[in-house]
Amino acid sequence: MNHTVTLTELLGSTVYDAAGVACGRVREVALTPQEDRAKVSTLIVRTRKGNRVLPFALVTRINGGVRAQNSVKEWASSEGLEGLFLLERDLLDQQVIDVNGRKVVRVNDVDLHEDASTSQIVLKVGSVDVGARGAVRRLLKGVVPAAALHALLKRIPERPIPWEFVDVIETDPARRVKLKISHDRLAKLHPADIADIVEELAPDEREAIFETLDEGVAAEALEEVEPKLQKSIVESLDSERVADMRPCLASDGEVFG
Repeated sequence: MNHTVTLTELLGSTVYDAAGVACGRVREVALTPQEDRAKVSTLIVRTRKGNRVLPFALVTRINGGVRAQNSVKEWASSEGLEGLFLLERDLLDQQVIDVNGRKVVRVNDVDLHEDASTSQIVLKVGSVDVGARGAVRRLLKGVVPAAALHALLKRIPERPIPWEFVDVIETDPARRVKLKISHDRLAKLHPADIADIVEELAPDEREAIFETLDEGVAAEALEEVEPKLQKSIVESLDSERVADMRPCLASDGEVFG
């Protein structure tokens, strides 16, 4: 049977070791995009001796607290997290691209789908919540009784975007490579739609998109961008990137001055 737990509900949950001893709380929930873009691979647990890494494959329960099948002494310290995508740090409150809706949205919460039909619990990102429901849940968690909060949330419409329609924006080139972040889904949209999306982003986010898109797609989208933004986008790009895009432009006179 599939169950859904939100990131907000999971963060702060008590973590118990194999002996049932409470040894910390969930500080972060992480994916390893190189292996699986949706599957939760790791929990970062705050313990009295610092943050520890608990591989999710060693989790036997997440309802009523998280239960691990080994001892806290076996959990490594949380160093070397470069290849992990941390859901709270990298997704909550961040702007992402809703490829299906052709717009930029802000993430208020994350829906995680649990498949408990096997002996091992598998948790995957199912969708992101971009509506008031996620915002209210985060604001009132721990402030009002759980039952009252649940009743309130049932009256607020859901605004989920399936994870397969979400394009994450990462402005650090090195991190984009490590996290295997690309914009293949975005690239399939009409250049005018890409331009509309890009115009909603901050300058460094625009640069990140154009650096990632195929040069042909990037050039077509650039031609659709408002003229006043074209010059600033071109000036922000690497010179080799600009040179690769130039042959793909129908006319580069206006774009390149």
